Amino acid sequence: MKKWGFRIFVVTVIAAAVIYGIVYFIHSLSHERTDDAYVAGTVVPIAAEVKGKVINVYIDDNQYVDAGKPLLEIYQQDYLDLAKEKKDAIFRLTSEENEQSATIEEKEKTLTKVRANLDVALSEEDLAQKEVQRYESLLKKDAVSQNEYDQMKSRWQATVARRKASVAAIGEAEAAIKAIKAKYATQSFKIKEAQSTKNLVDLDLTRTVVVAPVSGRIAMKNIDPGKYVMPGQALLAIVKEDIWVIANFKETQIAKMAVGQPVEIKVDAYPSMKFSGHVDSLQSGTGSVFSLLPPENATGYFVKIVQRVPVKIIIDSKFDSQHPLWPGMSVVPTVDVSHQNGTKLSKK
Repeated sequence: MKKWGFRIFVVTVIAAAVIYGIVYFIHSLSHERTDDAYVAGTVVPIAAEVKGKVINVYIDDNQYVDAGKPLLEIYQQDYLDLAKEKKDAIFRLTSEENEQSATIEEKEKTLTKVRANLDVALSEEDLAQKEVQRYESLLKKDAVSQNEYDQMKSRWQATVARRKASVAAIGEAEAAIKAIKAKYATQSFKIKEAQSTKNLVDLDLTRTVVVAPVSGRIAMKNIDPGKYVMPGQALLAIVKEDIWVIANFKETQIAKMAVGQPVEIKVDAYPSMKFSGHVDSLQSGTGSVFSLLPPENATGYFVKIVQRVPVKIIIDSKFDSQHPLWPGMSVVPTVDVSHQNGTKLSKK
């Protein structure tokens, strides 16, 4: 009886193994599986944009934060003082510009006055010249004395001098206006430059409060009150909840893969759980092509190695707070390649 019982047990085991093998073989004809896969997601690094001492930190490790929420605060007084200095500089430059504008207006009035004086001088010169000509005719007829003629000629020469002085005054006024206008134009550029500098200072002032650019969970927190930070220094990271799977299938496995094919996902961290997803896209090249040192098969000895192609799989299962999936976790996806309604990955 023991011998027959052992034989029945052996036959049962063999039959079960054969049935399992047949089922596994049939399943493998319509499914592709790999254990070279992991969860990927959006990890947003947060770095300081200005330098200074951290005075407040508003988050803790692994805390969930909403977009726009303050994460930390850097000492602001230095930037407030600099902003006030730049504001005072703009006020001073603007005052100088207003003063130059008033000077230009004054010089233009002076120019108008000297032009009017020139008109008067021209009229007086013309009248004096005519008087000289008349007195010259009278002198030839002995109707006037030489002294009277000389006095009239002297008056005419005085009007000529006044006319020349008016012309010189006009040139001087025009040159002065031109010089002040040049300074005025330069002053405008100085004000614009000072305003741009102040805008940068104001921007740095706002950057002393670091806010969350996206919603997610805090990771890699490396900041505490009292620490001095520099621009570009990594402070922490925010991990978004939008995740996907990157599965590195062998190139011999992707022939039947198509966009939209269902995927069953097992996670090493949760052996009893199964997640669902679908094939999204295929990377345009194998992993080795994008490595730091890609292979050069045209040199030396060649050994053919099956390459792996990264396939992006979107997770359709809703986020489970009891069984969360985070970037880097190992998974085993199984693609049902029997569905051929989507676009072939090899032709996408």
